Amino acid sequence: MEINKRPHSMKEYHLKDKEYYKGMNQKLFNLIEPHAQAILEVGCAEGLFGAAVKEKINCSYYGIESYPPAAEKAAHHIDEVITGDIETLKLPFQQNTFDYLIFGDVLEHLKDPWAVLRNLKPYIKETGSILSSIPNISHISIFESLLSGKWTYTQAGLLDKTHFRFFTLQEMKKMFHETGYKISKIEPIPFTTHYYEKMIRELAHVRASIGIFHTGFEEEARSYQYIIRAEKR
Repeated sequence: MEINKRPHSMKEYHLKDKEYYKGMNQKLFNLIEPHAQAILEVGCAEGLFGAAVKEKINCSYYGIESYPPAAEKAAHHIDEVITGDIETLKLPFQQNTFDYLIFGDVLEHLKDPWAVLRNLKPYIKETGSILSSIPNISHISIFESLLSGKWTYTQAGLLDKTHFRFFTLQEMKKMFHETGYKISKIEPIPFTTHYYEKMIRELAHVRASIGIFHTGFEEEARSYQYIIRAEKR
């Protein structure tokens, strides 16, 4: 099915490495429980995540993908794929259809993720959940870049040039709360090195000297992204 293709250029998505569309977030995958009967993944890429879910449980799996070449491949792996922009699509589903709505590194690619979360809320069952992974812009690597006078966009990662939005942990929580959800689980996915750990220790002294006492700073600086599960309020 093809509805409302994304209106802006797909050039940047075409330039991405082929592996970009083959991602499999294991921690997100582990949150899917066997009771699920219907799942919708926004940004399903080539459908490999969905294919793995369908091997794990017997469910109907639907995907939305804005990049047509990836959507064509996804159609071979999951039950149905809609090619289009989730920010403009009119979805052909009934309310209270899905046990899970999945956003695997997708919300940051949207111009208005707040509107999307609100608009999709009616399609989630009362017992259903949103599962999402979101990059953390307060990771220590970003501090390193800023201290070096850089904010260099890349083809993938925290400064992916196709990202429209950037979130800290606090702003992730705020986004879900403002759009009518309650968060039931937050799991950090850390990435650090000896060099980054040295930076974190040094920044602790700087923060103390100027009176900034954010107790979660060190954990957040180590967290490359967060896995979040949320339910309707």
